[in-house]
Amino acid sequence: MKSLLLLVGLMFSYTCFAQKNKVVSDSTKFNRYLLQHTSSFTFDGHKPSGAGWDILEKQFADNQFVAWGEYHNSTVLSQLSSYALEVGSRYGFKNWCVEVSPFVASELMRFAASANPADSLLMVSKDHPNYGTFPFFKTTEDAQMLVTAKKYKYHIWGIDQEFQLAFPYAINHVYNAQSAKIKQTYKPVRDSLLAKWWMPAVKLLDSLRNAVPQPIYKRVLDDIKVSRTIYYEDNSLMRATLMKKNFYQYYDQTKTKNEKVFFKLGANHLAKGLNLMTHLYDIGNSVYELSQRNQTNFTNVYFIVRYTTEDGRIIDDLASTENEYPKEFLQLYDKDKWVVVDLRPFRVRYRNDKTLTDDTYQIIDKYDFVVVSPEVQK
Repeated sequence: MKSLLLLVGLMFSYTCFAQKNKVVSDSTKFNRYLLQHTSSFTFDGHKPSGAGWDILEKQFADNQFVAWGEYHNSTVLSQLSSYALEVGSRYGFKNWCVEVSPFVASELMRFAASANPADSLLMVSKDHPNYGTFPFFKTTEDAQMLVTAKKYKYHIWGIDQEFQLAFPYAINHVYNAQSAKIKQTYKPVRDSLLAKWWMPAVKLLDSLRNAVPQPIYKRVLDDIKVSRTIYYEDNSLMRATLMKKNFYQYYDQTKTKNEKVFFKLGANHLAKGLNLMTHLYDIGNSVYELSQRNQTNFTNVYFIVRYTTEDGRIIDDLASTENEYPKEFLQLYDKDKWVVVDLRPFRVRYRNDKTLTDDTYQIIDKYDFVVVSPEVQK
């Protein structure tokens, strides 16, 4: 009987204690941390200034791998990335990993060394002005990144598949590098490949491949063959596997395993854990685990944009019912500043009580920083 009374007393005391100390909701915790761990910086197109940038710059000092997860086709973000390349070089970064194929990376290196990289890019993309022939490299601001990479002696690593719009460029490049005899014999093959350039026939690719003697050009054609399959099957697993394979081919050739790498890829590729869209372990998770193996560090930054334009209208992602980015971060938008949220202190025991959106919980788990851009993207 005494034991029963004691148990009832303990339960009563616990209930009273719980009532006096109500469980704090996730949204309350989140907003409290926002006040403590949000900063900002301004950017005039040349040099950023402010506490937010100081935090981002410090990541180059503290990490072997710094990953900027971008929203694509932003001239402003290209300008900021150009400055990041300059800053990274001060901390020993010498490799720049981008979302292009190995072949296109070699072409970007060649353009960077040319007298006018902007003219080279514009000339290549003249047939595809909206998207560019090379993914995410088509503007004068993109060319400035190449100039900066050249100035600070970066190696450009292209780890992605071949971009579909680059198929004709790559096929012509391989063909034009051959002897007069091979070109004469295989001109019908080249012409047939270009006639259906968006999905070239495998037999024709293999025919040309078997004729060219240079291993580097055989690989270009092999990459096109793999990429056409990825496009045809919409095969995200094949693409993620290819990105890892290409990365390690570059990485294994470095002089030391602690060489630093700056990544500028689409944000979803750079998540820790599963990719938010494909739900696969992508290149970001692989590099994160590599940093643990090396006993170095990896940090990833999730860049988001609130306002875009479509047919002359400004679209507010915060007001959309199908918003691309979490509303909890979109509401931090400042038209004059880049807003930086350090998510690392947020990794407390969230209860997943649905007072935050599911996307917000995942961003906190998968990224170290969120940066809200002031850009109205065109």
